[in-house]
Amino acid sequence: MAGGVLAPVLTVAEVRREELDALFAPHGLRLVEVAAGEPIPGSYWGDEEAGLIGDRLYMRPDTPVHSVLHEGGHWLCASARGRRGLDTDALSDDTEENAVCYLQILMADRVSGFGRERAFADMDAWGYSFRLGSTRAWFEQDADDALEWLRQHAAWSLD
Repeated sequence: MAGGVLAPVLTVAEVRREELDALFAPHGLRLVEVAAGEPIPGSYWGDEEAGLIGDRLYMRPDTPVHSVLHEGGHWLCASARGRRGLDTDALSDDTEENAVCYLQILMADRVSGFGRERAFADMDAWGYSFRLGSTRAWFEQDADDALEWLRQHAAWSLD
């Protein structure tokens, strides 16, 4: 997903860190800042993408907010047993991956200056692809299975 991105996306440096912490700390996930230019531990895609190892989500100032929300979503969607073994690859199936994408859009509304509209745009710019051609179209018209999965499995309140 990273690399070749033409449109700028909102980064961790541009939002309030305490809002990101508030999304995940109550569930036991700790955000860890990595120095600019350093490799991000646990990053599946590399470059500036967030990384996940155990109960730690790694990010740099240039990490996209949507990437932090996505990896944090994997943490929230994993079972307690599965969380202990998380290391770089969440090993999720397609339905769970869609649920994580849905959850990251819901969480976007809890980050000042980000929100759902910016999440749609940033995910599209980053290269997320959905059957209906855009993140917004998928979320609004084709994500019933993701929402149902979240209702049954996620540790995060959908309210």
